Amino acid sequence: MLASACSASSGDQHQPLAPEAAQAFEQKVARIAGHIVPESADGASVLPGIGLAEGISEITGVAISPLLGVSAVGAWKYWRTTPSARAHLPWYCQPWAWGAGLGILSLCFLKDVFGSVLPGLFKKPLDWLELFENKASALVASTAFVPLVALAMSEYQRIGPEQAGLTTLVPVLAQTPVAEILVFGMQTPWFSIPLSLILFAVVWLTSHAVHVLIALSPFGLVDSALKLTKLAVLGLLTAATALIQTLGTVPVLLLCGVIAVTSLLLANWAFRLMVFGTAMVADLMGRRKSSSQEVSRDGVVGFLSKPLSGASTRCRGRIRATAGGAGCFIRRPWGWLPLQTLRLPEGELAVQKRLLHPQLMHRATPISNWRSVCTLLPRYRGCEDAISHLLGCQVIDSPWMSGFKAAWQWLSEWGGSSRRVAVTP
Repeated sequence: MLASACSASSGDQHQPLAPEAAQAFEQKVARIAGHIVPESADGASVLPGIGLAEGISEITGVAISPLLGVSAVGAWKYWRTTPSARAHLPWYCQPWAWGAGLGILSLCFLKDVFGSVLPGLFKKPLDWLELFENKASALVASTAFVPLVALAMSEYQRIGPEQAGLTTLVPVLAQTPVAEILVFGMQTPWFSIPLSLILFAVVWLTSHAVHVLIALSPFGLVDSALKLTKLAVLGLLTAATALIQTLGTVPVLLLCGVIAVTSLLLANWAFRLMVFGTAMVADLMGRRKSSSQEVSRDGVVGFLSKPLSGASTRCRGRIRATAGGAGCFIRRPWGWLPLQTLRLPEGELAVQKRLLHPQLMHRATPISNWRSVCTLLPRYRGCEDAISHLLGCQVIDSPWMSGFKAAWQWLSEWGGSSRRVAVTP
């Protein structure tokens, strides 16, 4: 489809695009990728690098909030397109797509506003649903949105490399052999699409960690602070992209670079937190229960609460008893590497009953404080005795559970004594 646009730019391919050629190109790219490269106010040719900067900012913004990003970009492109050409826009620019997305976002907004005055027992299930909504919208965006934007950047670079090239943003690159590699890579969809997907995955992974923290946090104030922080970053990126004609492309690319590098540094932690949060919330929503027979046969699945023999916090594994009776933590790094067997800390172990999930505790000496070693899945609630028998340890109550039991005992005794007084002749 873009071959006609390429042939229209006859002569030297490296000459700047005329306004007519740029407009024709934008219409072509809008049909296949929905990435419209805007013209300047006076109708002159496009600023150098603006297509690349807008594409990177779109991918970064959608990765931070997939549903909001795809819906906002789709609605914006729909209203900027003439009515006769709207039928050729991609799926996410159609009213049914961005309208449904904005409707879901409105429900999430109402949940956050009115849910702050409700007990966490009523609000948390909605936060759990939003956690899986973020996963589903990221899957849709990574397969049906990001490749289209990457294709648009690649095609624009091939048609007008001097207008869209990365070397125009950093003139020093033009004097090095790296320039030819960058230009060739950005002209090739086999390079630009995988690189865009990697950028999306890294940024989304860190952004999704915020949703996991919100889903597991028992404090409404922490939830609000995390969401405001995420919206602040997204708002700053949106403002930089909106002012790209005024401020140029360097600020938005610099901001995207900072977000990408920060996300890359936090990727390992965010991935482990994502697996932990998904497993915990899935058990809570599905109300899955394990039996004592399963515990004796298969052991218990849990996540480390602190580093253990080189394994990081939140690593997933299975706790079993060895032939000698000691407990061990068995894990498979990255899901496919060879199994690792780690011995649990020396000392006294205990299974602690908690409101939502059990906890494996440890203390080095009888006078030491109990410290968490492993967080067990909610499916093992009610199996504390079987776990203690498996590991040869005791069962203890958490301070919260002890308080609840004391309060319930007091209420039971008070209620029982009042009933006895009522029936006394």
